[in-house]
Amino acid sequence: MIMPVYQKRGKFYCVYLDGKRRVWEPFGDGPQAKAQAEARDLEIKLKKKRGQWYQNPRLSIDFHTLTQIYLDTVGPTLSESTRDGIFRALSNYALPLIGPKPIADINMNDWHQIQDGMLKAGLKHRTINTYFAYLSRVFTWAIDENQPPYLEDHPWRKRVRLKERDNFKVDLLTLEEFFAIRSAAAPHLAWAMDVAYYTGVRPGPAELLSMKWTDVDWKNSRVQVFSPKTSTYHLQYLPPAFMNEMQKQREATHKDHPKCPYVVSFQGQKVRSLKTAWKHAKERAGITRRIRLYDIRHLHITYALALGAPITELAERVGHTNTKMIVNVYAHLAKDLQSKQAFKLPDIYRD
Repeated sequence: MIMPVYQKRGKFYCVYLDGKRRVWEPFGDGPQAKAQAEARDLEIKLKKKRGQWYQNPRLSIDFHTLTQIYLDTVGPTLSESTRDGIFRALSNYALPLIGPKPIADINMNDWHQIQDGMLKAGLKHRTINTYFAYLSRVFTWAIDENQPPYLEDHPWRKRVRLKERDNFKVDLLTLEEFFAIRSAAAPHLAWAMDVAYYTGVRPGPAELLSMKWTDVDWKNSRVQVFSPKTSTYHLQYLPPAFMNEMQKQREATHKDHPKCPYVVSFQGQKVRSLKTAWKHAKERAGITRRIRLYDIRHLHITYALALGAPITELAERVGHTNTKMIVNVYAHLAKDLQSKQAFKLPDIYRD
């Protein structure tokens, strides 16, 4: 039996059924709050008796419809990487399980089923936590950004974040493997590998494949990179030899495709993914162990650190918000690469 007025943690609520959904309407604490909750209870009973009570029609829409409304409304304001993450979380895991379910009936059991599916698919805890954050955006928007709201409360607000490891192991790509794959790669992939190696960017659609020739500062030998992951810009300085290769590549691209704006392109068009080309290049190179294109970023950071790059400056140049990742993940790799030589100091024995 539902108590019409309920006190929880010192605050008073009017509790009632809206269709099949139990609603806890808050009124604060103190004698006045209790009186207001009781008055609200009488109002609801009177309306139901007169047949004037109605259920919020928004509560009856299913989860699939809610996500469509959310993406149509908010989607254009999101970064490309965020949209991609939301699409993956929805299409691969959430919609197949709860797409047709009315949003008023969604509960924690639904999230546990979705999470179990992610675990069975082999997703890491870090990725699952990220996907949950993407899906939570839909519920938060449904609660806070609409009048009347689609939902009164987040159905998964009691979800406990999966524990992530502070350290994760990086099996470093060797230079020999890098050159072997590069030699077997299609021209656009080989060039993308060069750009990833010298810039250290995240080699996906958000950074590497979105880099434009207008981002290159030819006078100061640097490139400006926008990181949607951190919503920040950072500058990466480039060596003269690579700047020369950049100039040659731009001239070659614009000779056949003068309007192509992208540093990495294929037949004058933006490259959407390098996964297939990478897979075929690895096969032709005879490499069977798991190596990702992202490992080139690890290679850049590790060698830069081993050769004396300041940690704070390195973190800034590759788009990390702090040095924790550099210290925890790459420091031990860099130590293995360091040669037992004297540190570089100004020479006081010069003529």
